[in-house]
Amino acid sequence: MENEIKINKIEVKTKDELDELYNGSAFTLEGFDTSKENIQKLIEWFNNYGGIREPLSIFITKGSVMNKEYGLTDRNAYPDDLNIASIKLEDIKEVSRVAIPRFAIGTRWFSDIVDNNKVSQNQIDGIEEDDEEEED
Repeated sequence: MENEIKINKIEVKTKDELDELYNGSAFTLEGFDTSKENIQKLIEWFNNYGGIREPLSIFITKGSVMNKEYGLTDRNAYPDDLNIASIKLEDIKEVSRVAIPRFAIGTRWFSDIVDNNKVSQNQIDGIEEDDEEEED
């Protein structure tokens, strides 16, 4: 392909790496097939909304890492081998142009995913928000 861009797949394994995605509210797809074909479709989608920077770094977190680092259990846990793909906002040329259309392809900000998982896990664990605030 003449317009093929370089892709860097980066496996996320540490809490520090997760924190970086969280603090940057990375564009995130849960359950994303990271095949070359699917990544190319995602790049084409981005090109319709202003584009992405090159080379593109895609951060891939396995469900097992999310479960371990965020203490996700029971119905809130991810399948261990699930791919969660994230792209840092700094790699998206026009973030404001993807903010609304991203819902059509099922993406969320990484920080929203983590925060929603925390609320769900607290419900499973019987922790109320007031209890959690007292811990801080």
